[in-house]
Amino acid sequence: MDFRTIEHFLKLTETLNFRKAAEDIYIAQPALSRQIMALEEELGVVLFDRNKRNVALTPAGEYFKEECERILEDFERVKQRTFQVHKGEGGEIKIAHSSSSMQFLLPNILAKIQAEMPLMKTILNETTNIYGINALINRTMDVTFGPNMIVPKELNTRTIYVENFVLILPQNHHLNTNNFESLAQVADENFILPPRSESSGYVESLEALCQSYGFIPKVAYQSGNSNTVLRLVEAGVGISIEPKSALSGQNMNVKYIELSNIPTKAAMLMVWLRGREKDLKPFFEIVDKVMATFKI
Repeated sequence: MDFRTIEHFLKLTETLNFRKAAEDIYIAQPALSRQIMALEEELGVVLFDRNKRNVALTPAGEYFKEECERILEDFERVKQRTFQVHKGEGGEIKIAHSSSSMQFLLPNILAKIQAEMPLMKTILNETTNIYGINALINRTMDVTFGPNMIVPKELNTRTIYVENFVLILPQNHHLNTNNFESLAQVADENFILPPRSESSGYVESLEALCQSYGFIPKVAYQSGNSNTVLRLVEAGVGISIEPKSALSGQNMNVKYIELSNIPTKAAMLMVWLRGREKDLKPFFEIVDKVMATFKI
């Protein structure tokens, strides 16, 4: 098996027609058929169901197709990085991140990269936990940062920091640090939370927290952007629970009560695809240096 065989296999998965695929890659149809048969023999599986009218991928063929696409994508990335090393360039790092990670963490990391690796190109994508996880699996992002994520086994995680949640309220709300006793006091309030379908564990942790006080939060508005959440609270349309760092640098007409006496915390995670540790080592070293002096 070589890269040309993989490319020919993938072309056939596109067309599901031996004649058309052979024409597209400029080889004879019998040669392509022999190549695919040899590949199946090498793997010990049937990749295509064939009859006189149709060609279709088997389940094994579907899986092999997905993995081959990833192999070629990874090889292309390796070629690009090798050329960058040859040219003395710094390469690039693609980072997906939650809005809360931009309050403290990422600006410090980006400043450190600029100082120590000025040739490194950094691409940022502020997004949801679910998107970040899928982007890692699909290899369109290198690292993602987000709070309280539950990730699949293909990914590795590292807890970067842990902080308290805060209850965020409009400035004129009757609750304050003096009369607040527990979250049970906001059981009837309208909440502003991220969509559950985009959270991968984050919203679930907030729901579990509220349920421990005897209620399920009544969600009036949904947003995964901390700034948007704060604006909606400021407008008086609801309340929210956010990591304390979401308030950093904000100047809005809201108040907050720090939930320091509850076991549920906001854990900022760094997540990456298993097996990429060596490739990402320079970035991890930057993160280590930042966290050595990081104060939340």
